[in-house]
Amino acid sequence: MKIIVIGAVAAGTKAAAKIKRELGNEAEVLVITRERDISYAGCGLPYYIGGVIEDRSELLQNTPESFAGLTGVTMRCG
Repeated sequence: MKIIVIGAVAAGTKAAAKIKRELGNEAEVLVITRERDISYAGCGLPYYIGGVIEDRSELLQNTPESFAGLTGVTMRCG
């Protein structure tokens, strides 16, 4: 079974990981996002824009490579 998930912020990565966890090798899961970053703390963006958080990497929870390695999900970003 092939499954495509569009979007890789909180809901997309959570859905992809859950599908892969429940279906295992039965599912080939591909996540597609136009963003280069995934799993970022969107609620922290105003703090980054306002200069309270200076390094935007502090908002990142995961990288596409580490997420793919942890879950077995294929990522297409950017």
